[in-house]
Amino acid sequence: MPDRRNRKGILDRRIASGWNTTGWKILRTSTILFMVLAFLASFAAMMNGGVTFNGVLVEGWKGVWYTTGIAAIAGALFGAIWLLLFKALNQISKGK
Repeated sequence: MPDRRNRKGILDRRIASGWNTTGWKILRTSTILFMVLAFLASFAAMMNGGVTFNGVLVEGWKGVWYTTGIAAIAGALFGAIWLLLFKALNQISKGK
């Protein structure tokens, strides 16, 4: 029978470290997903004339890459919020 008196956290350490890796996976996935979706949407907009930012028309590939970059930053921020959440769950489950 394992000695349960020495355990500090709620979960076993192997399970607790899973929160941390899940957070990094969500960060990578959300950044890549936002980039791909923005690239496809801005490419379609480029085929119809150009991409507009607050009424300013940006034509050609420059508009596509601006949109893709902005969406990549948004995806990274979205993933960073989830990363912080999962890091907090990791610390809570370890009992720190």
